Amino acid sequence: MAVTNIELGTFGGPARSGDLIAIANIVAHLRKQYPDTKFHMKPEAINSADYCGKMYKFLLEHTDYFSETPGETSLTWRKVNIFDFRDISGDNVVIKNTAEQKKKIVVCPVFDAPYNVYRNWPGPTMQSIIGKFNEEQYQDYEKVICIADNIPIGASPGWQISTDYDANLNHICEAEIFVGGDTATSHLAGSLDNGPKILLYIYSSRALVHSFPMHYLNGRGKLITYWLDFEGTTWS
Repeated sequence: MAVTNIELGTFGGPARSGDLIAIANIVAHLRKQYPDTKFHMKPEAINSADYCGKMYKFLLEHTDYFSETPGETSLTWRKVNIFDFRDISGDNVVIKNTAEQKKKIVVCPVFDAPYNVYRNWPGPTMQSIIGKFNEEQYQDYEKVICIADNIPIGASPGWQISTDYDANLNHICEAEIFVGGDTATSHLAGSLDNGPKILLYIYSSRALVHSFPMHYLNGRGKLITYWLDFEGTTWS
């Protein structure tokens, strides 16, 4: 199969950062039958957002699932949902991690998801996470909140705020404890071959099963859910 091009439409719309990890998972599956498989992502097949390009660069550097050089043919599939494909493939993607693991707690919250908005953490959820890891047993850990620079978040004593995407990927690679939501960073943390010892995933109980973090259904990590009012509930 060698290098095969991925065009816009093969996997629906332009791939976001988490989608790229799911696409790498498809490569890992295909390699069971075609060991030399690699995908070349056509530029239009990747979302134009800066962070999506940075994730693709990261995967080019840390895996061999992708090729910067185009192949001679394109994959003929169309409208394949890459997360539904996990029902066929399972989770096989592995991302090489050469970073030295440190006594570091990395929290990657979700506050600005523009679709499937149930993924956005309620304020009390974030505060409970901060409170838990401010306990004495974690006092000698470096603590980092990784977040986009356009998200306002109050200062938390003892925590640093990191808004640089490349630096945040490195923080995840170095983390001993990772806390993340229903987004790409959790797929990354779960796919690292030498990743965090503790993986905590903070999801809505209405989350889609197909978007659970990579390797969660293989036994990696713990899922913690938060409650959201979807029904206009009253208590009295």
